[in-house]
Amino acid sequence: MLRKDVDDKLKWDLTDLVKDDEDFEKKLEEKVSLSKNISDFKGKIKDLKSLEEVLKLYEKYLEVDRLVGGFASLYFSEDGTNTKAYDYLEEYDKADTVSSSNMSFLDDEIMELPDDVLDEALEKLDFALVYLRRLKKDKAHKPTFAVVDALTKLNPVFNAPYGIWEGAIAGDVRFNSLKLDKEVPMTFGLYEDKYEGSSNTELRRKSFEEFVSVMRKYQTTLALNYNTQLKAEKALSEIYGFESVFDYLLDLQDIRREVYEDHIDTLKRELPKHMRKYAKLVKEKYGLDKMTYADLKAPLMPEFEKDISIEDSKDYLRKGLAIFGKDYVNETIKHIENKWIDFAQNEGKSTGAFCDSYYKLHSYVLISWMGKMEDVFVLAHELGHAGHGRYSSMDNSIINMESSMYISEMPSTCNEMLLANYLINSTDDEEFKKWVRVQMIERTYYHNFVTHGIEAIYQREVYRRIDKGENINADKLNEIFRNTLEEFWGDDVEILPGSELTWMRQPHYFMGLYPFTYQAGLSIGTELFRKLQTSTESEKEAIIENYKETMKTGGKLSPEDWAKKLGVQIEGGKALKDTIQYIGEIIDEISK
Repeated sequence: MLRKDVDDKLKWDLTDLVKDDEDFEKKLEEKVSLSKNISDFKGKIKDLKSLEEVLKLYEKYLEVDRLVGGFASLYFSEDGTNTKAYDYLEEYDKADTVSSSNMSFLDDEIMELPDDVLDEALEKLDFALVYLRRLKKDKAHKPTFAVVDALTKLNPVFNAPYGIWEGAIAGDVRFNSLKLDKEVPMTFGLYEDKYEGSSNTELRRKSFEEFVSVMRKYQTTLALNYNTQLKAEKALSEIYGFESVFDYLLDLQDIRREVYEDHIDTLKRELPKHMRKYAKLVKEKYGLDKMTYADLKAPLMPEFEKDISIEDSKDYLRKGLAIFGKDYVNETIKHIENKWIDFAQNEGKSTGAFCDSYYKLHSYVLISWMGKMEDVFVLAHELGHAGHGRYSSMDNSIINMESSMYISEMPSTCNEMLLANYLINSTDDEEFKKWVRVQMIERTYYHNFVTHGIEAIYQREVYRRIDKGENINADKLNEIFRNTLEEFWGDDVEILPGSELTWMRQPHYFMGLYPFTYQAGLSIGTELFRKLQTSTESEKEAIIENYKETMKTGGKLSPEDWAKKLGVQIEGGKALKDTIQYIGEIIDEISK
């Protein structure tokens, strides 16, 4: 379906960000103007007073930039085939190049301040704490201003691989209709959101064949694009003086290498046995002669699935998230009632789902609504991000709002678990309870924990090769991904030809070490949920209040301190191990 044919009720309203073309141009001009005002401070940041003045301007700049940049990005995500979306992105990139150049001196000049001035600023300029703390830490890896200036001007080039991937998927990749008992339409989004998880084995397998046959045509180009991303990250790690590309990327998340390595090793060691058991359940359910990669996401209890309207979802969310209190629930439901969610299914729309939060405003959520309980879980997940964004902006400046990527998936997971818990406790029907547990595996854990976990294992091997100075091409990526899949699934799953092309499907590889953070967030969220399960009512209230206060800290706490504040230990892979064990317990319950 084309975007113009979608019911307006299913579309989001982006006018809270940008009202119209005139407002877009006005905000771009304001963005550039503020950057010029900041440039007037070049060579003049000498003391606490001048530092505070320039940072107040920077705060205003970020607020305007976030609105206009977010608008351009969201407009593109709703329909990548719309040429106007490209125009918005191009205009934003032009303004951003100018603005970034104007402000390229800022980090360098602040880092040149004497340590006593920086220390005083950290003590007195609380509104810029996160930014200043980062700069003080980065002093050890500071290149010359000329290098920083050059890198700033090259930002559009460094960011290009992600845009090229998005453009290829949304604008170029096209599939043939599937020939079943009737002709069935096939798109990238339909495969990922619907067919891959279909209970119809013929549809599932034929759509897989069509999917990989088309994606294979793009593997050389997309591998070259991905290799460009990898080379850029390796180059940046060397420019900033890091021994390894891992150290550079993990520093961006404020995570120690030891925590990361323990994480990947734990995944490889602990998770496969449970998921192989689950794969056998799916094989038995469908009476398959062999379990293939194309069958992994087949629903285990599709007979329980029922159609659910968007209106129905509000009732589930109200009851599932009631533990957070009326204010939290009401703010959550506003996203549905105020058209802050794009529910549409149309060609060119970004796949999957995401939430984009805006300072002192609200969030926007993208989802392709299929009308199933899975969609309610997706909504709960994305609106968990929205809640986190809302609390992060409550008591923080926009400079302090952003928390580490490492814990970003925690609030979303907690929402999903609470929804599942409500559904289990709302009935005495044991089969329905079993179905909810199946949803916990299929929805909450499978994609975000297992799929992205496999990608995290694969990604570590890719970066290891990059650290050794190797070039990466399609053949090598295919080899690494196939080896990863075969090691994870063993003899229990046949890794079909084309399965190795899964590396082409995710945008997360253009976001540093993002895949492993899904399991990190899910582990912290799961541990918090389990604490709630074993607590008294008064203890639950205290836990929830502490959780809200933790979200309000924005980026002020390190991931390890963030988890500790919630009473969760991530060191040594403890939370991850406990969560994997919990996944195993759910699968054992389902097996009964």
